[in-house]
Amino acid sequence: MFFGFNLNELLMFPFKEENRKHLYIGIAVSLLAFIVPIAPYIVLFGYGAQIAKQILNNESPHLVAWDDWGKLFKDGLKVFGARFIIGIPILIFVIPIVIVSFIFPFMFENANPNEVERFLPIYFLIVFGGTCFIIPISLVMAVIIPAAEMKVIETDDFYALFRFKEWWQIFRANLGGFIAAFGIYYLLSFLLAFAIQIIFATIILSCLLIVLMPAITFYITVIMYATAAVAYKDGKAKLAQTSESSNASA
Repeated sequence: MFFGFNLNELLMFPFKEENRKHLYIGIAVSLLAFIVPIAPYIVLFGYGAQIAKQILNNESPHLVAWDDWGKLFKDGLKVFGARFIIGIPILIFVIPIVIVSFIFPFMFENANPNEVERFLPIYFLIVFGGTCFIIPISLVMAVIIPAAEMKVIETDDFYALFRFKEWWQIFRANLGGFIAAFGIYYLLSFLLAFAIQIIFATIILSCLLIVLMPAITFYITVIMYATAAVAYKDGKAKLAQTSESSNASA
């Protein structure tokens, strides 16, 4: 066990033989996501939400049948919306940087060297300074967002996102667990990305990327929601224990 995570179960359940058919469909949906924007990703988020619900209901995680596409899209839209709203503070900083990065070369395309030299420090300050500020904020938000998503998934209510105190208490009760959940997801993503780079460098194996990339996308999505659900469930348990201890002391 690692911070309450059964890594063997969490990382291997998508590959169980009885899940094989559902895994192949998930890969197909992920492949579609490389062609059609947004909608397939929302369905994948909805599927991840189904896995999270299993864990929140004390079930062993397992891939489920793709038999209710409407519900998958609806659930995915809720968690996608929750992720977007919580991520708005990051967008507030990212959008100006993107605009400056895009417009600056066009603004000074015909400018004389003195003008470019005068504004170049400002450009670097905005772009690189802003990036250095955004990266740590993004990491913090990446740890926090799953708690809000799990609240939406648990209650099946998008507006539960705005009951900040409820999910924030759970987050605080198991801060280490949520950090560990992000760490597992991030490390796994890094290792798989590194493996893809190696495969890409080989001409023969690179032909497999058309299958491997969608497979990794589906796998990472499922693992992301599974680890977040474990952290959330443990956070609820710890919060309940703290409340019981406080009541007993009183």
